[in-house]
Amino acid sequence: MYIFNGTYSWDGKRHGDRDPIAWFAGSYNLLIINLQTHKPGISFLRPYLCVFSETGHGHSISANPEKFAKHVCTDFSLDLERVLWVEKLTSKDRYEVVVFTKSNRLGDNHFYRVARRPPTASELNLICSEIDAHIKSLQ
Repeated sequence: MYIFNGTYSWDGKRHGDRDPIAWFAGSYNLLIINLQTHKPGISFLRPYLCVFSETGHGHSISANPEKFAKHVCTDFSLDLERVLWVEKLTSKDRYEVVVFTKSNRLGDNHFYRVARRPPTASELNLICSEIDAHIKSLQ
């Protein structure tokens, strides 16, 4: 099941007590897939796949992907640590996995170490098969 497929944008302003992703407006292409509905009978450690890429409009989140991920998780009721975060790079069919590891906590606010790495062979297979299935569903 596709939870979201479209452009995820922000205006760079504070709303309530939540800081914006960045203090400048921006947008990203975002695809969120619930893997458990696509592959019944398989138990995933990270049951959600989130593929995001720059739209070319506005501020980039590459300097602080943690805020972007936290906003997405809040807006779509996801657990940040149970999502496979994948950035589709500008070059064709090139992906980078973004890994968030809890490092500290201040009150209810958790802080994460962010690491980027190439996808493993099985992750790349999963990413490509889900994106191919998504493209076929649009035709």
